[in-house]
Amino acid sequence: MRSLLYKIFLPLLLFLLSGCAFSPKPKEQLPLWVNEHSLTQAVGSSEVNFQGVYTQRAAALNEAKSSLAHNIRSYITSSLQSQSSVGNNKISNRYKDKIVALSELFLSDAHQVDAFFDSNRKLYILVESPQESIERVVGLGAQKNRTPLPALTTRPFDKEELIESRCYQRELLESINTKSELFQNKPVWFFRPNQGGVLGSVGIAEKEEGRSLAEQKRVALSLAKSTLIRDKKMQIKSRHELLKIVSDDINGEIFDSSAVIRSAESSFAAEIRDIWLDPQSCELYLWIVESDEV
Repeated sequence: MRSLLYKIFLPLLLFLLSGCAFSPKPKEQLPLWVNEHSLTQAVGSSEVNFQGVYTQRAAALNEAKSSLAHNIRSYITSSLQSQSSVGNNKISNRYKDKIVALSELFLSDAHQVDAFFDSNRKLYILVESPQESIERVVGLGAQKNRTPLPALTTRPFDKEELIESRCYQRELLESINTKSELFQNKPVWFFRPNQGGVLGSVGIAEKEEGRSLAEQKRVALSLAKSTLIRDKKMQIKSRHELLKIVSDDINGEIFDSSAVIRSAESSFAAEIRDIWLDPQSCELYLWIVESDEV
């Protein structure tokens, strides 16, 4: 018995005394923007959940936009309190209403600029408000400190990985030609759907029993298109409302936002830019952009 203990514990003791003790796991490196971002940027996060990436992404986006609206509201309130015209650090109800309205506009007009999964598959999303809105309200200085986006280490799409997944018959899988390179095993456009000033959207559809690839694609397209239409409508409405809030009135050159929204929706057309099928989960990802912006 004693000899057995020596055989087990003596090598372990020698290992520890030799200076080769177990080292702690190095801290994970997250993108700089997770902890350092400007006033006009905000970060939201969401833990991995059983409902899939689409729901996880929506939760992180909502948190980021709410955080951005709160930051803008606090900034404008602080700016007004510091102005002598307000007096006694009291803000009138008229100004309070403007502050609330402005923060809501920044929430609705914010868009995703980057995303990242940590080692536990927790998703972080960075959002920011458009340049023209910032210039009208908080000034040009607010975006000088925007954290630059990091360069992504990508790899080419490998169709053999997809074929080996057996999500569908081989000939169907061979028809999927993903153009984008992959980052963290997902297309770059999943993380950065708005590229080159073009408004984009991503739809994600799960593979369900009895559903064909064409049906799965239609679901993903429907989700992506509905999101893009909603974002476009909110963009038009928020920038119209911003003019009203900033100028206090609307002159005859500014159209009624509801009429503009209806016109934009009726003439809306989207183009599929890329498609990708996750070989692990068999979820289908579709990236679309507004066709008249291409």
